Amino acid sequence: MSIQNIMAIAIISFGFVLMATAAVGVIRFPDFFTRLHASGVGETFGALMMTIGIMVYTGWTLLSLKVFIIFFLLLLTNPLGTNLIMLTSIHAKNYHDYNHKRHIGVNDDNNIAEKEGR
Repeated sequence: MSIQNIMAIAIISFGFVLMATAAVGVIRFPDFFTRLHASGVGETFGALMMTIGIMVYTGWTLLSLKVFIIFFLLLLTNPLGTNLIMLTSIHAKNYHDYNHKRHIGVNDDNNIAEKEGR
């Protein structure tokens, strides 16, 4: 085995470990937003490491250029998709004041229902 093959196997294995850790995080984390963060970060970096490993394995060829294009598309689309899912869930739950201070003993569901005129 050459050094190139050993490096490629190591990088691809590291990407697999990142993706497996993200999958465990999706199962173990308590709420939607932390699960979304685990899947977004872990899957993005895991997939990027795997594409880098494939580029190292193939060397400087036309296939390596095609894998680089896939790398670039993954780098753009994965964080964007995660961000859009997060924003959609915030708007669906009516979290317009998501970062406001919560008062002890005040039920937010009743305040939202009063504002909507129920």
